[in-house]
Amino acid sequence: MFQSSQEAAKLRDAKAEIVQVGDGVVVAQVGAVCVALWRKKPTPERFEIQRNCLDAAVAKQPGKVVFLCLVEAGTEPPDDNIRKASSAMISAHGSKLKAVACVIEGSGFKAAISRTVLSGIQFLIRSPSPIKYFESIGSGAAWLGQFVTIGALTNFVDKVEEARLSLAKP
Repeated sequence: MFQSSQEAAKLRDAKAEIVQVGDGVVVAQVGAVCVALWRKKPTPERFEIQRNCLDAAVAKQPGKVVFLCLVEAGTEPPDDNIRKASSAMISAHGSKLKAVACVIEGSGFKAAISRTVLSGIQFLIRSPSPIKYFESIGSGAAWLGQFVTIGALTNFVDKVEEARLSLAKP
């Protein structure tokens, strides 16, 4: 996306705004990107943190927000009820949510299978928002950059890493 030098400076100097930290999940706002970082298996309580923060971000800037869901390597996958709730959460926002990038960190067979399974689940999500799965923050952020201004990719990734520091060490 095109950005003025003022927008670029504003994005460069901005910090990741930590919206909420829970046990095993943190949600932050980086410009127009709502970021959820998962370190522990999603439970109904942890999922509600994500849902409430995304709801608030979309309500504040309808049609101008994207969602980056980051699942750290080794995080247990959610149970079926949480997967269904995630699909409903994305669908509920309709065109008010511009795009969704889901990053499943890690390499190897297990991470690749997780991305493949989740890609299949996206067909169950009834949303006009494009949804795509990635293996790194950089690749997910680069894709989201076509929908909203994120500034320099390295700066954006650094901001997400700042937010990750809010999570307790495993």
